[in-house]
Amino acid sequence: MRLDELRQMARTLGDVLPLEILPEVDRHELATHMSVRKFKQGEVIYHQGDPATCAFVVFEGLVKILLLDENGHELLVSLHMRGEFFGELAFFQESAPRDGTAAAVIPTAVLQIARDGALAVLRRNEEARRFMFERLSRTIRHLEGKAEDLAFLDVAGRLAKYLIECARLGRPVPLTQDDLAAAVGSTRMTVNKLLADFERRDLIAVERRNVKVLDESRLLKEIRA
Repeated sequence: MRLDELRQMARTLGDVLPLEILPEVDRHELATHMSVRKFKQGEVIYHQGDPATCAFVVFEGLVKILLLDENGHELLVSLHMRGEFFGELAFFQESAPRDGTAAAVIPTAVLQIARDGALAVLRRNEEARRFMFERLSRTIRHLEGKAEDLAFLDVAGRLAKYLIECARLGRPVPLTQDDLAAAVGSTRMTVNKLLADFERRDLIAVERRNVKVLDESRLLKEIRA
């Protein structure tokens, strides 16, 4: 892909890559350290423990971040849609391993940004630094919320809350029941039973790789129960 085509792709993600706050030298620096990568459904983008030498922005598709223990159990930490960063800790930790596994939920294209080029821009541009620190803060707040849910909510409450969060994204999120189980720290069997119960009570409708929330107000009561 030519450099000008790559930069044009990045411009369509202006809410995430604020090219307008960068002088031309920094725009060029960033563009020359970016590449486009495409992944099939289920394909791993990077594995937990891999060297973290770059960050990514979703151009199209959906990416999930997983934590895996030594027994192969998964915890789905976050989902990233078009315009969202993931793997950005690579900008702040030199030679650190990836702390999770990233995989494409559906066919996905990402912009890969090399650490060296991004750091050169961040060192020169205060607004760019502020932008990245704000996003890092959001990541930290999200992880804190995840820890609180695991500590203080039962499985039904965690599942109800997660389904509502997915519904509020405003578009279908194609997750399997295994994904939902990993997202709420439970088993597929337990999640299957809870989904069946929620559906029986007309709180949700279970579709193929998608759960539609029918009654958010009543589903919220499952969180507070």
